[in-house]
Amino acid sequence: MPAHRRLLALATALLLATTAVLSSATQVTAAEPTGRGGSNFTWFRLDGCNREPYSTISAFNQAEPEIRSVLKQLYDGGQRRLRIGIFHQRGHAPGGTVMDSAGGDLSAQNRANLSGFLAAIKQAGFLEIEVAFHPIGVNDPHGWKSFSASHYAENRDLIGNLRPLIAAAGLPYTIDLLNEGLPMTTEPILQDYSTRLWAHYTGRFGKGDTVGFSMTVWIANRVETMASVYGGNLPDVFDVHLYGDDRGNGDEYEQFVAAHQAMAERGYSQGWIIGEVHYADAAAAGKIRRAMADTGRTVFYLTQWPWTRAKRCPDVDVAPPTDFAAYLAEGF
Repeated sequence: MPAHRRLLALATALLLATTAVLSSATQVTAAEPTGRGGSNFTWFRLDGCNREPYSTISAFNQAEPEIRSVLKQLYDGGQRRLRIGIFHQRGHAPGGTVMDSAGGDLSAQNRANLSGFLAAIKQAGFLEIEVAFHPIGVNDPHGWKSFSASHYAENRDLIGNLRPLIAAAGLPYTIDLLNEGLPMTTEPILQDYSTRLWAHYTGRFGKGDTVGFSMTVWIANRVETMASVYGGNLPDVFDVHLYGDDRGNGDEYEQFVAAHQAMAERGYSQGWIIGEVHYADAAAAGKIRRAMADTGRTVFYLTQWPWTRAKRCPDVDVAPPTDFAAYLAEGF
């Protein structure tokens, strides 16, 4: 068994044993989801495995009727909250999901498209959104060999320039400053990036409308960097991504419990948004629900990513993400 898998299993066993000991004196209250969730909705169609022409933002002016029709399907299927991705890179050619962010802003057309898309979401009846920033290629600090001050400034300014458009939509919202941007202890450049961006954003706007940086597996290790990235000014809610696998990262239950334990040890009692999880996955839904019951950790809502456990295409294999039944059945 890999070392990190043994640590995850140990953390899980420790938490469950502690819960059992305490149950005679203090019963852990089973947590309930506090709101109806939904999907990450960034693509409205797939052509085989090609998602690029079908961005809900960059293609909104060309495909508005179809996007509005899909929004109705999602709402009629029980979804009430959406997570929206802003994919961007300096100098990227138009016509695909990734939008040009040169100069720290989108084009006038893409700004109008974003406003139109958010208005359509509100008109369809959705209750809340999370907007996640996905810098790509040279703008993505996950791949940097050294810190790029110019790309950092571009990403920072893009968030500042789009925030008024997001707020003007009139929907309750949160912002993920960098998708899966909370670093592991082995990622010093990403840690530098996130620390700077958190200090800048909260110094200018406060922390009331942001989850900070979403975190993916191995989440428990990323919890160790929170004090450095956030200082004493942690977000009021965390965004976690749970993708169970058989490669040593554990299933959704194990990941949830290990992350909860790592946070609890540090006094981080904030509730979670589960921002990404496999699409239409009954096993994931049941394991997450059981982990909530065993830990008492609050989950505000859950948004599935349009990628099944079968992984038929890289990163995205379903569009539009209309099937939410597996998560509805578990109360999400």
